[in-house]
Amino acid sequence: MNIKGILNEWLEIEFYKIGFKLGFIDKVKEPDTNLIYETIRCLDRETSCTEFFDNNLIITIIALMWEHVDREIFNLKDFIIKILSRIGYPTSAIIVDAEFEKDNCRFSNMNSLLDEITTSLNQYNNEVNVGGKQFLLTDFQMKIWDAFDTKSVLGISAPTSAGKSFALLLKTVDILIKEKVDIIYIVPTLSLVNQVSEDYIRMIKKFSIQNCNIYNSYVFDKEKIENRIFVLTQEKALAAFMDENKPFDKKAILIVDEIQNIEHVDEHSDTRSKILYDTIIEFRHEKLVYKMIISGPRIEEIDTLGKELFGKEDVIKLQTNISPVLNLTYSISKENKKYFLKQYCAINDNAKYIEIIKSDIINGYGNKAYTEEYLKYLAKLVNNIGGQEQNIIFAPTSDTASKIASFMADNSDINKLNEKLKELITYYSESIHTDYAMCKTLEHGIAYHHGKLPNHIRRTLEKAISQRLIANVACTTTLMQGVNMPAQNVIIRNPHLYIKKNPNSGELSSYEMANLRGRAGRLLKDFIGRTYVLDESEFGELEDYKEQTDLFNEVTKEIATGYSKKYEEYEGDICSVLNTNKIVDNTMQKYGYLISYIRQVVLKYGNHAKERLEEVGIDISLKQINIIANQLKKISVPYDVCIKNRYWDPMVLDVIYNEFKLELPTSISQKGLKGKFDNAIKFLRDNEKTKHMYEKYIPKEFRSGQMRSIMCGLAISWMQEKSLKEIFEADYYSDENATEKIDSAIELLQNTISFSMPLLLKPMYDMFKKHSVFLSFLQTGAFQPYTRRMIEIGIPRETAIYLFNNYFKGKEELPEEKLVDSIKLKIKEIEDELPYWVKVQLEFLGVDV
Repeated sequence: MNIKGILNEWLEIEFYKIGFKLGFIDKVKEPDTNLIYETIRCLDRETSCTEFFDNNLIITIIALMWEHVDREIFNLKDFIIKILSRIGYPTSAIIVDAEFEKDNCRFSNMNSLLDEITTSLNQYNNEVNVGGKQFLLTDFQMKIWDAFDTKSVLGISAPTSAGKSFALLLKTVDILIKEKVDIIYIVPTLSLVNQVSEDYIRMIKKFSIQNCNIYNSYVFDKEKIENRIFVLTQEKALAAFMDENKPFDKKAILIVDEIQNIEHVDEHSDTRSKILYDTIIEFRHEKLVYKMIISGPRIEEIDTLGKELFGKEDVIKLQTNISPVLNLTYSISKENKKYFLKQYCAINDNAKYIEIIKSDIINGYGNKAYTEEYLKYLAKLVNNIGGQEQNIIFAPTSDTASKIASFMADNSDINKLNEKLKELITYYSESIHTDYAMCKTLEHGIAYHHGKLPNHIRRTLEKAISQRLIANVACTTTLMQGVNMPAQNVIIRNPHLYIKKNPNSGELSSYEMANLRGRAGRLLKDFIGRTYVLDESEFGELEDYKEQTDLFNEVTKEIATGYSKKYEEYEGDICSVLNTNKIVDNTMQKYGYLISYIRQVVLKYGNHAKERLEEVGIDISLKQINIIANQLKKISVPYDVCIKNRYWDPMVLDVIYNEFKLELPTSISQKGLKGKFDNAIKFLRDNEKTKHMYEKYIPKEFRSGQMRSIMCGLAISWMQEKSLKEIFEADYYSDENATEKIDSAIELLQNTISFSMPLLLKPMYDMFKKHSVFLSFLQTGAFQPYTRRMIEIGIPRETAIYLFNNYFKGKEELPEEKLVDSIKLKIKEIEDELPYWVKVQLEFLGVDV
C-alpha cells in the first residue's frame, strides 16, 4: 500500500469514529494490526529513503495513528519521536512522551540505542541555547532564529499553530539577555496584549533578567530602564508618536503581529487599519529600530509587503504551510432531503462523505435564527463531542454568544465546580453585578467571550480557559485575532456575522474561516484539532467560497498597502477641495480622510511632503503641495496642536481654535463639572464645521437627548473612579434586561467614553488646557495618581481601584517618575495576601500565582 492509500485508511477510521461520536451513524471502524505495521514501515521508508517527502503528510498520518491506536497494545512513543525528529519537527513528539524533561530538553530513554543516538543527532540541529538553557525548535522556527542574525526585515507567514510567536519570543529574550535593547511588540487586541505580556514576564523570571520593564502603554522613560518591552495595540503605539517628538529613543526591535489587519487601510470606515498602517510608516523612519518583523497567517509575498512598508531591500520571506497540528473540518450538508456528514482534510484531494442515518436530531439547517430548537440541537452535539474536550462555539454577535452560553448553562447537568472557578464566580459577582450573566454560566463550566468584556473579566477568563477550568466558550470574532485559547474543537454554524441581515452586515471571508479553523487544537498538547460546520449550504451560497476548488481549504491572502487605490479613484474630488480652504465634511465620507491626511503631511514635512506622500501611494504634484502649504499658512491654530491630532483636518482644528470660547473642565471635583463637560461636547455637535467629527466619534444612539445625557453622566462616574460595581448598583441595571444593559454600558465605557471621547475632546485641551490631565481621567477611568499609573502600566481598571482603596489610599504622593517603582514594591510586599484572581492580573509585574 502506498502512503496516500495509508492516509485514506486512517482518515476513514477517523471519519467513522467522529460520525458515531456525534450520534449520526451507528458503526465505527478500528485500525487492524496489518494497517498499523504497514504504516510504520511506510513512514520509516518515506522519511529515510525518499529525498523529498511531504512533512504535512507525515505529520497527518502520525496524528491519526496516535489518536486511534490502542496505546496499551502498541507502544508508538519511540517510533514517533524518531520520525518527527528526522523530519525536523521534534517539538510535536513531546505530546507522546509523558517523561519529556522540559528543563533539559530531553526525551525519555528509547528501547533502541541506535534509535536514541540517531534521534539525538537529528535533534541537535533543532536545539538552541538561551541563557544556558536548551530549547527545542522546529525546522521552520530555526529559520526564524537564524534569519534574525542576517536580515533587517523579516516577513513571516505560517499557519496559526506553526509556532512563529514562540520563536520570536525566544529569540528576542536571547537578545535581551545579551544586550540593552527595547522590544516594541504591536498586536491588535487587549487579549493579545495580555497574552504576549505574560509570555515575556515568564521568560524574564525564568532567566532572571534585571532592569527590564513591560509596558502596555507608552511611558516616557525618566527612570532609564535598560531593557523595555512595549506590548501595545496600534492605537497605543501611534499615540506615542502624537504625544512625543521621538518616543522610542533607544536601539529597538519592532514586531508587528497579525499584519493582515492592514488589509482595508484604504476603506474609509476602517480606522484601525489606518492606525496600524500609519504606525508602521512612523517606525519606517525611526533610525534606532534596527530589526523589523511582520507576521501573519498564510500571507502571499510577505517579503514584498515588508519592502513596501519599510522601504528596505534587505528583506527575507519565511514561509511554511506545515502545521504541527492536523486540522480536520467536518460539515453537515443537505442534498435531496438527505443529510450528509463530510470530512475535509487539506492534503486530501476530495472531501469524504457519509449519509447521516440519525438525522432527526438536526435542527435549524438553512436558517439564521438562534431558536430554542436550534440551541437544543447545538447543546446535544456539544454533549456528544464529549465532556473531556474544550470547545469554542463561534457566535455571530456578542448578544448571541451570551445567549448560547446561557442556554447551554440552563440545560447543563454539570454542578460540581473547581474551587478556583467558585472563587472566580464570586469575584465577578462582587466586581460587576450579582446578576451578571457570566456568573450564572460559569456555574456550569460555560463562558462567553466578546469585545464587551471589561479588561479584568477578559484577563481572568482567559486564564481560567487556559487552565481548563471551563469546557465550553461561546466566542465572537475576537477568536480570530491570534488569541491562544486551548480548545480541541471549534464549532461554527454558518459564515454570517449577523442574525438579521442589513446593508452593513458582514460575512466571514474564506481567509477568516481558515484562521478560525486554525484555532482548533492546542500546540504541543493535541495532534488533531477539529472544526465542526453545522450548515455547509450557507457557505456554498457565498461567492468567496464558490471560487474555491475545495470548500474549506487553506486560503492564502495577498495584501496591498497604501492609499493609492482610493486616491486614484477620487483624485479629482480630492484635488478640487485641496485647491481651496474648504473644510472636510460629511459629503466627503469616502475620501475626506485622505484630504485631512494630505494636509497634515504637508504641514508636518513641508519640503519633504512629496516623498512622504509617495511612500503611501499618493502621487501629488509640487504645485499642488505649494497650494496646500499656502492655504495652511493662513490658519492660526498652533502647529503642535495639528500634529498631535493627525486624523483631524487642520482647517477644522482652526475653526475650534477661533470659535470655541467656553470653559473646559480640569478637575473632577470642580463646580459645574457636568455642565462644562456637556457644553464642550455640544459645541462640537452643534457647529456645522465640526459636526462630522462628533458623528465619527459618538455612536448614533448617544448623540442627542436623554441617551446623550446618560452617556455624559456615565463618563463622569467613570472619571470619578467609581467601580463598575458602584455604577451598576443604579436601579436602571436591576430589571430583567440587566445583562444587556450592563454589556451595553461596558461597551460604551470602553469604546466611546475611554477611547473615542478623549480623541474628540483632545484638540480643545491641546489648544486651551495643554497641561491638564483631565483627558487621562477619561481614558483610564481614574483620577488618583496611583490608580491612573497602575492602569497605564497595564493593571485592569477595576483591579487598580481595588488595590488603591485597600493598599494605596493615604500613601504619600510621589513624583510621576517614582510612581511605578513604588507600585511594584508595594504589590510585591502584599502579594501573599491578594486574592488568587487579583494576582492572576498582576503576573506581568512578577507576581507569583
